Amino acid sequence: SVQPDMYPGNCWAFKGSQGYLVVRLSMKIYPTAFTLEHIPKTLSPTGNITSAPRNFAVYGLDDEYQEEGKLLGEYVYDQDGEPLQMFPVMV
Repeated sequence: SVQPDMYPGNCWAFKGSQGYLVVRLSMKIYPTAFTLEHIPKTLSPTGNITSAPRNFAVYGLDDEYQEEGKLLGEYVYDQDGEPLQMFPVMV
């Protein structure tokens, strides 16, 4: 499950500059917003958070075997903003 954790290094790290994550829910939902949280620069051992996601997109799928989902929004995480940021569904 996806759980909040603000300790440096406790994360789902992706190799390279791109990655994806699929979350399977127990029932169909109609989301209104998404949140993304990353440790702030002040808690980073290096003083920066270059590992934080920057550009990301969220897609809705009817099932885990669907190859192309419905785009719900494209977003940019502000590394100079609050650690927890909310992004409304655009569609």
